[in-house]
Amino acid sequence: MSGKFENACGVVRDALLFALVTGVLGLAGCEQKKAPSVTNERSQAVLGTATATATAAAATAMAPATASTAPKKRGPLCAGQMEKSGRDLPRSAISRAAAPDASEPPSTIPTSGGKWTWINFWAAWCVPCKEEMPRLKGWEQKLTKPFRLVFVSLDDDERQLRDFLAAQPPSGVRSTYWLKDGKEREQWLDDVGIEKEPELPAHILVDPRGKARCVIHGAMEDADYSEVVKLLGG
Repeated sequence: MSGKFENACGVVRDALLFALVTGVLGLAGCEQKKAPSVTNERSQAVLGTATATATAAAATAMAPATASTAPKKRGPLCAGQMEKSGRDLPRSAISRAAAPDASEPPSTIPTSGGKWTWINFWAAWCVPCKEEMPRLKGWEQKLTKPFRLVFVSLDDDERQLRDFLAAQPPSGVRSTYWLKDGKEREQWLDDVGIEKEPELPAHILVDPRGKARCVIHGAMEDADYSEVVKLLGG
């Protein structure tokens, strides 16, 4: 009995070993067959990604600068404009706004009294507009020629406008003319030769006769002061 039992165990053991070895070899064969295709797919994916990235980078490097990224250059102030006779400034009343403890300006923009008038178009959302306001007010104090500074808001949001005026210090802009969005703004700007949605800040130089002689787009810089003095006749 013991001999038969040992023989049976040996047969089972041999069968198990054979099955185990066969399975391992089979798996190894499968891995050997699959490995090249997986490796090729990964290589192709990596190469494809690298090629696409390199192509995109080359296209970006070769693309010309767009209008939004290229720096804008402005020539001399009022170049070629002062020689013209100019346009009459509208005399119609326009809207106004002021801080709670400040007085509103007159109903129409004053252009009499033998003074040059500098009209600044601005908005409470316009960062360059707010940055240049103290500069313009400083020029008004420095200029020896009879000169007045007038602010005209092109804000659409009344609350934002009034909050800005209320937050200004005593020496700041606490009242302003206000061309509201719509017919009032479009008609007024058209009369002085400015598009209805101008780039802000914008400026109009009005001579002592009430004629709009010059339109300037863009923020004024400290270096522009000497040109302004020349425009006003020294």
